[in-house]
Amino acid sequence: MSADRPDAWGGGHLDDVASVLLARRVVLLSGELDAARASEVAATLLTLDATGDGRIELRLHACRGPLDVALSLIDVLDVLGVPVHAAALGTIEGGPVGVLAVCERRELARHAVLRLREPDVEVAGTAIDLERALAAQAAQRAGFLAVLARRVGRPVAEVDEEWRRGAYLEAADAVALGYADAVLDPAAGRTAHDEA
Repeated sequence: MSADRPDAWGGGHLDDVASVLLARRVVLLSGELDAARASEVAATLLTLDATGDGRIELRLHACRGPLDVALSLIDVLDVLGVPVHAAALGTIEGGPVGVLAVCERRELARHAVLRLREPDVEVAGTAIDLERALAAQAAQRAGFLAVLARRVGRPVAEVDEEWRRGAYLEAADAVALGYADAVLDPAAGRTAHDEA
């Protein structure tokens, strides 16, 4: 690579890509969905909502995260005044499954996988601290599963059982169970759902 050409993996080109995507109303979410990343995505979604009436495209790629953080992002999605269409690639695990599920239109790449698993949580402290933390975690889980059950159109007990098992759902199974609307078919330039 020549000295006068910027590194393609350095900040310059990635910033340019992010700017182009935002101009097209596309938001990327990949890797760990922690509180800082959720705040960043929420701010971007709210800004796009305030600056235009067109739909927002949320692209999830190989992401994972806790349920409580996902719930905060789901709350933001609920108040947006524009539709959000989501497409998922790779393995989507934990809280981001809920983020995908609540979007208006939800598509999965043919080889995408949803892993219905809560991330491990470490708690330390006194017995009372542990009891409070476990109660809070149970309440968050119940709220998360209630949101999911409404969106997938199935009883909470069924969704709860899938999450207790830590089920892996391939794209077609995720559509059949209501977590997504369609499987993307890039060769045809449309979704498999559109062909039916």
